[in-house]
Amino acid sequence: MWDGAMRPLGTPEEFHQMLVDLVTEFAPRRFAICEEYGDRIDGAVFAWGIAFPDGVLLCGDQRAYAGRFPSADSAVRIFSRVGRRLRLVWIDEPAPPSLPT
Repeated sequence: MWDGAMRPLGTPEEFHQMLVDLVTEFAPRRFAICEEYGDRIDGAVFAWGIAFPDGVLLCGDQRAYAGRFPSADSAVRIFSRVGRRLRLVWIDEPAPPSLPT
């Protein structure tokens, strides 16, 4: 916790780069759950999601619902139970592995 007596870390530019690196390493990943109609006849976004290390948040596209799930795959399994043909599509690439310190 910051107590006001600590010294600043680096120059303003170095501190900004530290924050950029922090955000880059820990940024959540975006994904969509898409629904397929027929045998590849048409498709649409069923829901949008954002993945954190401890779970995902899901928001319905043009639907009034939101939810938290253990993983994107678990959300797809749950919503597929009613006969929907759903597919998980990742928007963001996974973060590169951290370098050893």
